[in-house]
Amino acid sequence: MMKPIHLLAALMILWALPGQAELNVVPAVQSWTPVAGVSSVKAGRIVVDEKYAAELKPLAGNFKNELAELGCGKHTVRHGGVKSGDIVLTLDGTTNGLNAEGYRIELGDTVVVSGLAEAGVFNGTRTLLQLLAQDKTSLTLPRGTIVDNPQYSHRMLMLDVGRKPFPVSVLKDYLKIMSWYKMNELHLHLSDEAFGGKYTGFRVQCDTYPGLASKDLFYTKTELRELQDMAHGLGITITPEIDMPGHARAFTDYWPDLKSPKLSPSYLDVTNPQTVERLKRLLDEIIPIFDAPDFHIGTDEFNLGRMSADDKEKFGEAFRQFINTMNAYIRSKGKNCRIWSGYEYMPGTTLPDPSVTIDMWVTHDAKSLIEEGHKVINSSDGQTYIVPGAHYYGVDNAWVYNDWEPWKISDDASKNPAKENPRLLGGKLHVWNDQGPTGYDMTEIATLALPSIQVFAEKLWGTKGSENYAGFQQRVALTLPVPGVTMFDRIAAGKDGVVLDRPREITLGTTNAVVKLPFAGMARADLEWPWTLTMEVCKTADTGRRGVILSSDLVEICADFSREEEIKSKDANGKTVKVKIKQTAPGLVRAAGSAGGDPAASLKVNQVSHGYASPATSNLMKDVSHTYGEALPLNEWVTLKIVGKAGHTQFYVNGRLTGDRNDQMVCPLAWLGSPTGNSFVGKVRNLKVVNY
Repeated sequence: MMKPIHLLAALMILWALPGQAELNVVPAVQSWTPVAGVSSVKAGRIVVDEKYAAELKPLAGNFKNELAELGCGKHTVRHGGVKSGDIVLTLDGTTNGLNAEGYRIELGDTVVVSGLAEAGVFNGTRTLLQLLAQDKTSLTLPRGTIVDNPQYSHRMLMLDVGRKPFPVSVLKDYLKIMSWYKMNELHLHLSDEAFGGKYTGFRVQCDTYPGLASKDLFYTKTELRELQDMAHGLGITITPEIDMPGHARAFTDYWPDLKSPKLSPSYLDVTNPQTVERLKRLLDEIIPIFDAPDFHIGTDEFNLGRMSADDKEKFGEAFRQFINTMNAYIRSKGKNCRIWSGYEYMPGTTLPDPSVTIDMWVTHDAKSLIEEGHKVINSSDGQTYIVPGAHYYGVDNAWVYNDWEPWKISDDASKNPAKENPRLLGGKLHVWNDQGPTGYDMTEIATLALPSIQVFAEKLWGTKGSENYAGFQQRVALTLPVPGVTMFDRIAAGKDGVVLDRPREITLGTTNAVVKLPFAGMARADLEWPWTLTMEVCKTADTGRRGVILSSDLVEICADFSREEEIKSKDANGKTVKVKIKQTAPGLVRAAGSAGGDPAASLKVNQVSHGYASPATSNLMKDVSHTYGEALPLNEWVTLKIVGKAGHTQFYVNGRLTGDRNDQMVCPLAWLGSPTGNSFVGKVRNLKVVNY
């Protein structure tokens, strides 16, 4: 049997990193004072201080359910009568040095969680959950005292659900992740456009203007109520954003008469009084749906292009006045107004009212804005933007952990506010879905975003608990998986990792032939990395089309994808010239919109996501996929093998590697052929997909 002193040493290794006083929780706690021994919560009781039952009973009930979901057994909620092994929840107005979200945990014969306010006690329970998740069987904890306090009041995640529809179930998973890591605000970017305005998203039920809400997905008022109730129970505020007057194609399609006459068709005319009047009517309905104290109106990227100087002055001043007009109206509804920075580049003299909170993404003089009376948020695009599937932006998690600080908004130190300035609300991680409904699927986006959520959670809490990012990764690994989150779950596989196995020969006789596979019609019809697909194909006709062998709403595997490339060559005189060549070969297309997209978008061919420098083949489909090897022969069986890895795809023809691309693909599992009328004509056999 292990001696007690060795048991204690083992527990200290489990709960605290070697050579470090901090516990293995994320974000790291501000202060941890260990003492000898262990504390047990095996009594299975959560005791609410009777004096604060009204404030803490709902929290205790949720905490009980979370312990059960975590696998820590059944707990009961009681009032008074504390005994050894109990978890006690109380409010303590004498807890010095804590703010409303701070907490204190005394780990002894009982575990006492206290705070100045309910939010602090709630955050204390997050720390307990993470500690217990590392030892769910014995339900023991180290003895000592935790005193913890966030540095920043707004620890935020933004999801662009305007360009890419996120199901409510996925948003609930993000709320669970955010709460687990003590992030407290979800910013939903609820309207936007993609594909040059051919796809639009407006995600909120709107009765005032029937037909404005997106047909492929919008959130009903009932769903938003349920989502906000859940968020409230998890210590999170949901802040809505309706983007205006730019990024407004959903509005200009609905109100063509309000389209800006001299600018992009995606811009509302800020010189037309009707623009403001209709938007006010819209806000009359949308604002009351949300509980958050702030309402975001966007106002970013309203570019004046090649207007004359006089027109630029007119539209620039009207844009600036638009901000203040909408701010005054939003404040009349009892809310604060938020905008993106960038108005500074506009001509005109009107300044935003000091009551406007500014999300700083492209301008960086936070100190001056704070001195003018504004509250600011660090949303610097170069450090805080993720664009899944795109080849630009991206968060360097190691750099953020080692070097980024919420108060470092500018490279010019004279423009940065003090770390503790109360008008610096905090910072935000952004997930922008520029690829519209194409690009990464929900699981891929979450897999990409999670490490950044973890890093930003710690840096915004304000206590860096590891010497470097490598140390942080070791610690954060002990906090996974987040309980109750399902969006990382892969498609279930059978024996030996087999996801799909169709050995029999299937014939596709025409370009309209489609054979449903078992995943057709399911919520998920694609397999994320890692995966391997093998199949034998025999092409019996040239179709002059893409020749889709296997497809889903997101991906096509084609036999005859054609693309045009420009190469350098030598002419008869030895002079270097550029020559355009057309190549037709097996190819992969990362796409969407063909079958499951918004009918209003009229996407008759697939929109392709990953963007490379290659010419467009039509006004809707950008030629941004890749071809592999040479054209398939007629009436010959050929073996194709595709291997999907993280950020990497390999293509084999008859065992020979014909392509190795630095791009991430999912494996389509919905159909043999394609509902777009671009099906492969031929035979397929021995189709097999495995999850490795």
